Amino acid sequence: MIETIDNIFQLITTGTCTIVSMYNAARFKIRAWSMLGLFSGVFFLGLIYWFLFLLFYHHTPQYSYISDICWYSSYLFLMLLIIYIREDSSGPDAFPLKPDAGVVRIARTIRPVCWCVPVFTAAMCIFFMQYGRYLSNIIAAVMMTGIIWHALSGFLSLRDEGIFQNGHKALYTVTLLFCAAEYSLWTASCFFTGDTLANPYFWIDALLSATFLLFIPALRKAVHV
Repeated sequence: MIETIDNIFQLITTGTCTIVSMYNAARFKIRAWSMLGLFSGVFFLGLIYWFLFLLFYHHTPQYSYISDICWYSSYLFLMLLIIYIREDSSGPDAFPLKPDAGVVRIARTIRPVCWCVPVFTAAMCIFFMQYGRYLSNIIAAVMMTGIIWHALSGFLSLRDEGIFQNGHKALYTVTLLFCAAEYSLWTASCFFTGDTLANPYFWIDALLSATFLLFIPALRKAVHV
């Protein structure tokens, strides 16, 4: 019962994020909103399959390839969004891609502490392999490495450049919170203690669900809309 309520709450938050993002994308013609909508929308599709399986069969799917593909795809859209925001150099009204300039600038803002990211994700991947499939854990580790790397590097760049109040800070912060919640959730799932409120898995999943709503004001600050 608690797992069903938890999934419904997450469906509401991801669905809300998708609708608001796509509405803003159509209204303001800003590509960043489309990327956020694709991130939350694809995540929603993976979750709806998981929820329907739970609803009809009363247990979670043993092989969740459909949900996994959706969630990994959503991570890709989130990573592309962060990279896209980092490449912004045109002001508040648009985010045109300038591949050469963007890549060079991002390369110059890489901080040594960011090299801790692949160490962390690789270590967690090895740990999770004890409880899940090798390939899926490797894919998740690669995606998370890219997301955390760019979000952390972008966050540190704002601080080092003395523009810590830049609107991008909120988006980087929410992204890092999302990744922290995902890793906490995956860890809690390895020690699942049952369908009760005493299980930390459900509290962490509620936090993860809430981050989708936080992405909306965070991106609004980043694009000044």
